[in-house]
Amino acid sequence: MSLPKILRPPSLRPLKAAALILGAVALTAASAVASTAANTVITNTATVNFNDAGGVAQPAVSASATVTVALVPGAVTLSSPVPQTIAQGGANASLTYTITSTANGPDNYSLTSVATPANVSGVTPTFPGGTPIAVGGTTLAAPANNGDASITVPYDNAGGAVVNGIGVGSTIIVGGNPYTVTTVTKNAPANTTAIGIGTVIAGGTVAAGQIVGERKTFTVSVPSGTVTSGNSGTQTVNTTATSATAPNPATTQTTATVITVNRPTLTVSKLVSTDGGSTFGAAGSAPPGTVLIYKIVATNSGSTSAGAVAFTDALPAYLTYQAGTGKFATAAATTYAAATALTEGVGGYSMAANTVTYNPGGGTGTVAGGGVLVLFFGAKIN
Repeated sequence: MSLPKILRPPSLRPLKAAALILGAVALTAASAVASTAANTVITNTATVNFNDAGGVAQPAVSASATVTVALVPGAVTLSSPVPQTIAQGGANASLTYTITSTANGPDNYSLTSVATPANVSGVTPTFPGGTPIAVGGTTLAAPANNGDASITVPYDNAGGAVVNGIGVGSTIIVGGNPYTVTTVTKNAPANTTAIGIGTVIAGGTVAAGQIVGERKTFTVSVPSGTVTSGNSGTQTVNTTATSATAPNPATTQTTATVITVNRPTLTVSKLVSTDGGSTFGAAGSAPPGTVLIYKIVATNSGSTSAGAVAFTDALPAYLTYQAGTGKFATAAATTYAAATALTEGVGGYSMAANTVTYNPGGGTGTVAGGGVLVLFFGAKIN
């Protein structure tokens, strides 16, 4: 007995057809969201075939439409240089950045950098490499697989050996890894370009449509400024890269770079000995004819060196300088007896117009951070 038509299971053929249609739609949608490189020319040709009244095939007719893919500007990836420490008045801090394209084509990025001072005078950072900076970009036209020595990207509809700003020697990022471009081979008929790389693809397959961004470096030079109090201050630097293409996406470094500026801080103390240099104090008492030994200590409490440290001591009335008594030391604990003798007229040590001068210059006149320079000399009470 056959079942009534109303109870027969429906044919599965319509469901299969619907599934195929949905699958095709899904594939089309997936293809649509993949990124295509800027300047790629997409040409679509429609052809119509027809017969005459006698059923004879006639020459086909066709028409084409062409679309050039537009640049979609991206906010670049910008590195954050590590903190630095520099000396006031010394060499500028040099901050090296990497800038990596996230756009589907070449773009220019203007650079701005601001240094926010704390306990130090403000400075203006400069870009030795200039601004703006051009960064290339494209996309994968085919997957990049482990072991591949080249990648395939769209043709940019231009001649030459550069594709969308990327040429031999460029550093490109594929799947998060850097590669150096060794060759650029354009294939206009296939609408593709082969980019040879110095090392093979590693880290897993990178899907077609993914961004291939150029990475470049630039530097920001930051002077120290002048510390306003104490031994140190800081310049906190933030650098921003802004796309030249509307809507002009911008990226500011994620972590500000703190530059610590140190300076020397010199203090001086003067002590006197009334017993020939055995003991010293801030004051003393002695009869005429006593040879006093003076001890002058220049102490650098900062963390950077103080250069060209020079002593000048004008003797007052009632004192007569004693030739051959000059000595120096680089430790405050050094006794007068153990100090190094100085020769008048040599090494920056002299006595003229009743004034003792010690201007050693060079390394001898440099007091490192935390160091001292000590001058001893004798004068007799008249």
